[in-house]
Amino acid sequence: MALRPSRKLKHMHEVVHTDITPMMNLMVVLIPLLLTSAEFVKLGVIELNLPAAASGENTDNVTPREFQKNLDLAVTITDKGFYISSSMAVLSGKSSGEPSIGLKNGEYDFESLTKKLYEIKQKAGSRFPDIDKIIIMAEPDIDYQTLVSTMDASRAIKINGEYKDLFPDVALSAGIF
Repeated sequence: MALRPSRKLKHMHEVVHTDITPMMNLMVVLIPLLLTSAEFVKLGVIELNLPAAASGENTDNVTPREFQKNLDLAVTITDKGFYISSSMAVLSGKSSGEPSIGLKNGEYDFESLTKKLYEIKQKAGSRFPDIDKIIIMAEPDIDYQTLVSTMDASRAIKINGEYKDLFPDVALSAGIF
């Protein structure tokens, strides 16, 4: 009596081929698509100067700060408007305690800010080594768009169809409120 052939032996000799054609087709389409779309995605970058980290560099050639005459111009954004100050003085509003440039119809008046900064730039001339620098401070509840619009308003002014630099070196600082 002969034994019947095993089913296991029959399945061992079958070779299963995996069809990877659909996966290859997907890669052929996706890789060029991702590469071309990456070129079109641009991130908006705002240039600003952060304070330098303290280092142990040789400072023999640096004039001490108390002998330098700096403008140290700062714009502080509050819910009442803009406060403009420098190392010399604080630009006051209509009455004491009010902002230098108040809100106009409940909105920030960026045009008046630009004009006032232009006046300051004209009066300061080139007497200060930091004439192109401005520090912008904001209260914690000020929204990001207001901060960016303030930065834009302090960088340049349009006069007779041409843009002139006001304070292109913008630095951000924590508010002191």
